[in-house]
Amino acid sequence: NGETTVKPEKVKPEVNKTKNIKDGRLGLQVTNLEAAKKQIDSLVKSAGGYYANENLKNSDNQSGYELVIRIPVLNFERFVGLAEKGSAKVLYKEIQARDVTEEFVDLNTRINSKRNSLARYNEIMKKANSVKDIIEIEESIRVLQEEIESSEGRLRYLNSCVDYSTLNMTISTEKDFTFRPAKRDSFWEKLKESVADGWYGLVDFILEFFGMWPYLILIIPGGLLIWRWIKKWKLRRQEKNK
Repeated sequence: NGETTVKPEKVKPEVNKTKNIKDGRLGLQVTNLEAAKKQIDSLVKSAGGYYANENLKNSDNQSGYELVIRIPVLNFERFVGLAEKGSAKVLYKEIQARDVTEEFVDLNTRINSKRNSLARYNEIMKKANSVKDIIEIEESIRVLQEEIESSEGRLRYLNSCVDYSTLNMTISTEKDFTFRPAKRDSFWEKLKESVADGWYGLVDFILEFFGMWPYLILIIPGGLLIWRWIKKWKLRRQEKNK
């Protein structure tokens, strides 16, 4: 039928090897921010790591770097130990490890099972005669291939997390507070703005008032009728009381 046969490639589950994902958080307060950053740069390079993200933040009271560092797992603990040494003050430190061995085994088992099913569908495809059967088999093959690719993508991601640990790190320094008054417009500019706002407000009020003329046509005659009725009612009541 001219179809491409996909041969199954078995993935051996690594049941005897524990798979752990190790990551953490580390916050350091330093006196010289740029010198500390250069030291971390050197440590990252010597550990064979890299920055996944790097942000510099400045405020009136504090300056600092927010770093997401990927470090080979074999060098992770040594890197953390060297980073927190010296004159830096450790604000917080959190290291954690997650065992994902079971998920690895499950993904490998699922991939092998789906590849076996894919091979069987390819064999069935060779014997299919009707267009309906061919379309149904091709759809089943497409679904299986998508599921295999998804599982393999998840497996690659987990392998990356196992091989490289992630450290969310902040390096900050306190700054002497300096008062900076907010910039304001001059008095004359504010006065002109106030006068203009008042004039526009008056114009809007007048326009709104004249825009209500249809309601006034109904309200004024109605008010006059009610006033006359009240006046007559009072006169009748006075006459009865005499």
